[in-house]
Amino acid sequence: MSEINICFTCDDNYGEYAAVTIASILSNADHNDQLTFYIISHNLSKDKQEKIDHLKNIKDFKIQYIFPNENLFKEYKDIKTIEYLPLASFYRLKIYDLVKDVDKIIYLDCDTTVTKSLSELYNTDISKYYCGGILDLDYKKYGQQLHLKKEKTYINSGVLLLNLKKWREEKAEEKIIEFAKNHAEQIHLGDQDLINKCFEDKILILDNKWNVQVINYFTKSSYSINKNIIHFMGSSKPWKFGSFMSDKKLYFKYLSLTEFQNPNKLWHIRSTIYGIFLFLKKEPLFLLKSDFYRNLIHKLSEKISQ
Repeated sequence: MSEINICFTCDDNYGEYAAVTIASILSNADHNDQLTFYIISHNLSKDKQEKIDHLKNIKDFKIQYIFPNENLFKEYKDIKTIEYLPLASFYRLKIYDLVKDVDKIIYLDCDTTVTKSLSELYNTDISKYYCGGILDLDYKKYGQQLHLKKEKTYINSGVLLLNLKKWREEKAEEKIIEFAKNHAEQIHLGDQDLINKCFEDKILILDNKWNVQVINYFTKSSYSINKNIIHFMGSSKPWKFGSFMSDKKLYFKYLSLTEFQNPNKLWHIRSTIYGIFLFLKKEPLFLLKSDFYRNLIHKLSEKISQ
């Protein structure tokens, strides 16, 4: 048996999207994968909990719902530069404390879709690191803003392999809070900046296939045919009307396995047409960009390999 612990943080609005991610994990899990999910939320409704529990029809799993007291996060409320960020975005910094008796866990944002078993990722040795992560799409820009020592070290916090044992033993959050209080002016992306700056020398960089960050139909962090986790970043999510994103069909494939409603065919057609219109309006010269041709080659490679 391969025991795999996975954590999500979300509010009630994102409960549906967490369910889709879980459906994708269950659909692509190996037979021996023994999955335990932890969902940290301040207001996830009973209705959505029941719909998530219903996913056991795909593959059996264990699940715990954790409802933290918001007073636990009062230190982050006082950081003026990040007041605009939802408090739930800082829940992942408390996973070590909220998820008891677990030494290692995969954290996933709710806008991810998993296409392979997570056993390989989970079994990665991070005993010497606070976490493992994948380079952010804009790692150069954000790394420079934080004055990181090395260029290729700034990771995206949407997919993390967390060494909770090390967090506890070395009181990792105390380092985060101290930096946040004394260097608030350096923080632009909340918890993601804090993890990258405070753990700079103790982060294991993982293969891009574990967090392929997709912005639109052409721009992504990796053009390899290997994309074990797809991360729909930015404001144009697959479920939004008018989104124009690569691999969005996968989201609706797994949505159809949940108890949540899938939009009808007309909605999909209208959304695609409107999405193309919005994209062309924003990127009228897309044919001059290398991303278009890289993605075209990628799509052709996928067709050939099928």
